[in-house]
Amino acid sequence: MAVNHFTATGIVFNHRGEILMIKHKKLGVWLPPGGHIDENELPCQAVLREIFEETGVKARVISASNGVGVGNDPHCKELPHPFVILLEDIEQTWLHNHIDMVYLCKAECDNLNKSESETDDIGWFTPHEVTQLDTFDNVRKTIDAATQYMNEVYNES
Repeated sequence: MAVNHFTATGIVFNHRGEILMIKHKKLGVWLPPGGHIDENELPCQAVLREIFEETGVKARVISASNGVGVGNDPHCKELPHPFVILLEDIEQTWLHNHIDMVYLCKAECDNLNKSESETDDIGWFTPHEVTQLDTFDNVRKTIDAATQYMNEVYNES
């Protein structure tokens, strides 16, 4: 039987359009910051917590909402939409999977404070530099799509 964990990842852009990446200690590859969603935690809160814990960067979520909304119902509100939700086969057996909600985020500052327990390195990279990092193909493709989206919708560079 497959085990599925809910996770949240942040593709974090700074004011120069650079992307925050961590070198994951366990996997040994570069990834956007993120991790498991705690019990009773909202995904949009989890992503900000994970970004801060791993890098020291405070960020805000940029919703990829299509603007449908829920009106003025005081007992229902729309959460920020992830840019994409991925099903990731962690052990290449489809028995341990991450349902990864990937959010677009904007950094409030560029200062970095690496988590020694989870990361070997951290840094800001241009979109081109990300393509040169040791990472997974789906990470490169997702970051490329996120960069294009930000350029088109938010006129970011």
